[in-house]
Amino acid sequence: MPLYPLGISRSRDVRGTDEQAVGQAVELRWRRAGDLACVFVDAPHDAFKPVQHAAALDAIHRRICVLPMRFGVEVRDEAEIGSLLQARRRELLDDLDRLDGACEMALRIALPSPERLPTAPHSQAPSSLAYLQQRRSCYRQADAAVELERLIVEQFTERLRGTCRTWRRLPSAPPRLIRLAFLVERDLVPVFRSRLEGARSLCRRGHCVVLGPWPPYSFV
Repeated sequence: MPLYPLGISRSRDVRGTDEQAVGQAVELRWRRAGDLACVFVDAPHDAFKPVQHAAALDAIHRRICVLPMRFGVEVRDEAEIGSLLQARRRELLDDLDRLDGACEMALRIALPSPERLPTAPHSQAPSSLAYLQQRRSCYRQADAAVELERLIVEQFTERLRGTCRTWRRLPSAPPRLIRLAFLVERDLVPVFRSRLEGARSLCRRGHCVVLGPWPPYSFV
């Protein structure tokens, strides 16, 4: 049966937290390798759901620093976990130092869709000149949208300067959606939220949603 690792912490931090119930079906286990430890579950794939994975990581993150791993990662046995910890020891310890005491706050900004340009009726093919004008308008509209998003990101990040260690813009599949992730010290979360509320006026044309705090998925 494969094992499903959830995250990595320092061995000294997990003392006394070797076992923790997750729902009713499975429990967390720890594999130590020197100064690192990996938390994992030993259960059939269909017995451990994404929501349990996220809830377990969140519960651990509330107590100690943890490098979250994505749901669905499999390893053969505990020996493979130990080898992974030893092979990447220096990198993992550096990441734990970098993320210690911090959480992730997410900002989603949904911008309204641009107005659709008028098109010629199906029965009437546009002339070459009309077609070129339409294409030029489309390109101008696309360039304007990119510039608007750039300005919004710049303004938000400038207003939030000093309340976070760093930030990242995340890829977004839906058009006109800006996704930002901020690495925020736990003690500064109220300050971050307050500063963000004051920055909402920068985006009157969009809808802003703040999510978190949660483990720093976007910074691992």
